[in-house]
Amino acid sequence: MEKVAMLTRQNESFALAMIIESRGSTPQHVGKMIVYRDGTIEGTVGGGLAEYYIIEESVKAIRDGKSKIVEYKLNRHAKDGIQMSCGGTLKVFIEVYISRPELVLAGAGHLAYALARLADSLEYPYCIVDDRVDYCTRERFPRATNLFVNEDIEEAILAANLNEKSYVVVVTKDGDDIVLKTALQFPIAYIGMVASKRKVITIFEKLKGEGVSQELLEKVHSPIGMEIGSETTEEIAISIIGEIIKVSKENKLMKVKQLSR
Repeated sequence: MEKVAMLTRQNESFALAMIIESRGSTPQHVGKMIVYRDGTIEGTVGGGLAEYYIIEESVKAIRDGKSKIVEYKLNRHAKDGIQMSCGGTLKVFIEVYISRPELVLAGAGHLAYALARLADSLEYPYCIVDDRVDYCTRERFPRATNLFVNEDIEEAILAANLNEKSYVVVVTKDGDDIVLKTALQFPIAYIGMVASKRKVITIFEKLKGEGVSQELLEKVHSPIGMEIGSETTEEIAISIIGEIIKVSKENKLMKVKQLSR
């Protein structure tokens, strides 16, 4: 479906419910329906009570991040049947499409290049932010969704339209403090900075002096990445992506718990 392809490109979370088997009398023998996280739909699998249950199951599947097959007996008199009089049986495959972390690589140097290559293999969308025209190029990052280049690094990061899906990795040449201060103004999912302990202390003290709260600074992952004894640029990139995957799973679980209350 063209709509599915578009939603996938937009990195949306949704489910596609498809009739895979229909026996006997049912409202519809063939049908597809897109179900969004809030239960709104596009398309139909026949309407009625069966569709209502399928929507409910689709929303649960999105929350769990797992595809499933559901089956309904459309017969109020049958064992385990639902309150319908059609008499047939409907089997539906609910395929879940979960949004992936959207990486914002603030910096276009060697580490960002290694991170971009990993993101390519994982099919994670990512953009590059930098103040250097020679580094932030389509030749270096051919699969980046966007390149934001500006001599003013603050303007470059603002152009990235940070949101709750953004996973920001700060690896700039000399603008880490500016990027941190700007990015922390938004409800981002994750922010990490590559820096020594001394550099972290220096930058944090500077930002505190500029009015950034301790609570916001505590959201910054630095040192960044999982502890795997990484040494090379590529190994460091793997540790960072590993941490982002871990945090993204934790974020999804937290959302599921919130929605379940």
